[in-house]
Amino acid sequence: MGWPERLEWLLLGCLIGFVLGYIVRTLRDIKEELDEVDDIVKRDHGIEQNERGTLHTPTLAGVMLIAVVMITAWAAFASQKASNEVQSTQDQLARVTQCNKDYLSKTISTINARTRYSQRQAISNVQLQKSQARFIGLLLHDPPPDESTSRAAFLEYFNDLQAFLNTSNDTANVVEKNPYPTTAELDACIAGK
Repeated sequence: MGWPERLEWLLLGCLIGFVLGYIVRTLRDIKEELDEVDDIVKRDHGIEQNERGTLHTPTLAGVMLIAVVMITAWAAFASQKASNEVQSTQDQLARVTQCNKDYLSKTISTINARTRYSQRQAISNVQLQKSQARFIGLLLHDPPPDESTSRAAFLEYFNDLQAFLNTSNDTANVVEKNPYPTTAELDACIAGK
């Protein structure tokens, strides 16, 4: 390597040194100005700077931390209480729904049983009324009918009366065996008794 090459490298080194020195000096000036601004802010406003460079007031940060912890704890308890109330409400609703279903099922079953016998009793009653009307009509007829016609009408009336009484007894037995569920039963079911 000759003298001219060495001179080129020397000049290049000087140039790089000058540029780096200039950058370092500019950065030091900026740092000094920032330190002055920082001192003014701390002195005038009573604010500290922590390790991360954020500004805060020490007492305010402590108070805020305690407030956040208390709010979080309250929110956790309130959330658990609300969750428990929702579960209790759902359980109560399920019980009420099941009780209503059972109550309506018993009521419909009772109505169906009673209706079948009530229809038979109504048909038997109509038949009885018709035979009674024929029998009374024969008795009121002038001239009275012969004895065999009167007896036949009376037997028909008597048989229809017996059928009506039997149907009425059956209906009474069905009513006794199929009572309507009471509201007290529904209330007891809902109360869980």
